[in-house]
Amino acid sequence: MAPGGGADGGEDIRFTEGETPGVAFVTLNKNIRHKFNSDLAKQDDGEGVIALFCVVNVSHAMKLEFAKEAIAKGCRIEVFDLERLRSLLDSSLKGVRRRYLHIDDEVAAQLRSEVTKLLRFPGSVQDVTAPPTLIEGMALNKLPCRLFELLMRYEENDIREVPEIGSALHNHLTAYYRFRQETLRLEDDLVSRIGRIVEVRFRTAWQIYYRYVIMRFGGMSKEAIIARGDFLNYGITWDEAERVFAELSSEESVSSSVAELFFLHKRLIQGLSNLMTEA
Repeated sequence: MAPGGGADGGEDIRFTEGETPGVAFVTLNKNIRHKFNSDLAKQDDGEGVIALFCVVNVSHAMKLEFAKEAIAKGCRIEVFDLERLRSLLDSSLKGVRRRYLHIDDEVAAQLRSEVTKLLRFPGSVQDVTAPPTLIEGMALNKLPCRLFELLMRYEENDIREVPEIGSALHNHLTAYYRFRQETLRLEDDLVSRIGRIVEVRFRTAWQIYYRYVIMRFGGMSKEAIIARGDFLNYGITWDEAERVFAELSSEESVSSSVAELFFLHKRLIQGLSNLMTEA
């Protein structure tokens, strides 16, 4: 009723339980008896619920006294003392504990541990990712993809509420998902375009051209690609692959789309650098 301070008329919170009106008394004062008596005296008689929130342990005898005094007003009382609040935060209110008290629970602690190990010691964690796109598979820095796959094993709310780093982790999850969707769209579009400008008529061959084209867009020269090993097949030559690249790179829409994907991946890597300092 008065979160900024000042008089609240003995009603820190008003609420309803079903159709029954309720009022909460909330205090950090250890003199619970005084707080309860003071606020109760300000309430009108009538059916209702009183919730008392405090940061000390209230004895069983005192709870019985409070219950009798509340009944005299026509109300019943629920006491949320220190022990009861602790029990709730350790069980059904773990999400509240994570979000507002910034304390890890078992899920958050496990997620934090896995993320920290991956980011700081990537070589110690086996890479079992099998990305669905060629661009992801060819990326020299696969940490963005590996972190995305790790996060996909957890619920979104659990990720978002990891103390300190939850927001950054969730941002990576959503950003990488968008990157992957754009990559899938571009890959399908370019492979289909290649199919319209080459003689061979089956998609597996078109994907060979696509691999060469992506490597060239990534900054590698024709000679550097040849030096890495021959992956051509179905009668495709290096000169023919270079011709396909030259034709596609002359289209502004294709060049800009590929450049945008590389830029997005670079931003994902930069985001991980910031996350490493926080994890």
